Amino acid sequence: MGHTSTFFRMASAAAVAVIGSFLASPDAEATVVSSLNGVVVPMPAVNYVGTGPQVFDGGEVTWSSTTANSTFGYTSTYGFYVNGEWDGALGPMAGLSSSFYTSGVTDTMTFTFTTPVSAVGGFVNYAPFYLIDDSAPATVVSVYSPTHVLLESTTLTFLTGNATNSGQFVGFADVGPIGSLTLSDNYVGLVGLTLPVPESSTWAMMLIGFAGLGFAGYRKAKTGPQVAGSRAHVGL
Repeated sequence: MGHTSTFFRMASAAAVAVIGSFLASPDAEATVVSSLNGVVVPMPAVNYVGTGPQVFDGGEVTWSSTTANSTFGYTSTYGFYVNGEWDGALGPMAGLSSSFYTSGVTDTMTFTFTTPVSAVGGFVNYAPFYLIDDSAPATVVSVYSPTHVLLESTTLTFLTGNATNSGQFVGFADVGPIGSLTLSDNYVGLVGLTLPVPESSTWAMMLIGFAGLGFAGYRKAKTGPQVAGSRAHVGL
């Protein structure tokens, strides 16, 4: 019995450590990646136009934008100037539908995570207006901590040769929690929001830990003092 109790105490402590380190870890730098071992979180096909918010993935992800022209869950054709267009075959997308080059304002759309994530990414495309005016603001994709501290950002510069349903996967992997993903300017669009899948070893340790915590609570309830009366076409 002693060895079993020791094992559950160690597993419980490990689970608490895993959860605590993820939720309480300080802000850290992120790494830009071109692929991510994760699961795609599809947007609902609602063809919404506006600033949001739009909540999906069971309340875990909230999309919003600074411009009323933005689209969410859009399923028709969306253009990216000389970077081609998405014709809806990629699935419901989110598009900023705004550019400093055309409106004089730099707008941003944001995906906010109710539970901070360790990595995030998606398939993106944008309108490369810098080909017309090299002073035009860049298209920037960024991730922030839950306390809104910038962790990392990357500037989009790729060209697609005007191909349909083309683009590039842009992601971020981070040892600390990511609270939000932002995309700014130049009709930037995203489809296939991708979030990480916890490693099996992490899940196993957490499950064992939870079992240990439950077992410890059961023993405490069983052996503790008893209280009298208690009860068991948009775009371009």
